Amino acid sequence: MSVSSIVMSSHWGREVRHKYVTQGSKALVVVFPGQNYSAERPLLEYAGKLAREYGCDLLLLEYGYQSARTAFKREEIGIVAEECKVALDSLPEYEQLLFVSKSMGTVIAGKVASSTGMEQKITHLFLTPTSDSIPYIKQSRGSIIYGGSDPMFTEQHSAEISGLQQVRVYRIDDANHSLEVGSVNESLAVLLVIINFYHEFFRDSLQV
Repeated sequence: MSVSSIVMSSHWGREVRHKYVTQGSKALVVVFPGQNYSAERPLLEYAGKLAREYGCDLLLLEYGYQSARTAFKREEIGIVAEECKVALDSLPEYEQLLFVSKSMGTVIAGKVASSTGMEQKITHLFLTPTSDSIPYIKQSRGSIIYGGSDPMFTEQHSAEISGLQQVRVYRIDDANHSLEVGSVNESLAVLLVIINFYHEFFRDSLQV
């Protein structure tokens, strides 16, 4: 296994460092963080660890505004997506792409997927999507995990994607936008359930 950094300039005047882990796989997992939820936080960290366990190569994206320690502006989301696409385009071609995204990252992953023309290669794991993700979810295949108490993705939003044959939807009762519940112990129990969903996603996507 080889670990390196892809260093690129960004719109925000600071270099970004995308962590790239290779182990000779034909499948690449790309992690799209949330607005304030980095790839080192639990939901994405464990997804990345499992990606390696399943033998995939791994790209952990960093956004330019995160590197610059500046506030994100909604109108800049297209710039973030374009810079992520440039990072992905810099890598060797893979037979299969798995996009794991959180919150605002689900929109960015959707934008990147639709702009690459490689949708047939891409399977998505959308974690706590937002309402802005819905158009991308409708044209994607994969899985969605959301919290029943998440104000950013309500039951009304869930109803908009019900019946999609190519998307599995998992609802975590009482969970918030971080897929956490009341106590620490309860949240850890929920995390274990989520990790089991991750296993299912990787097994099905990779046909292990």
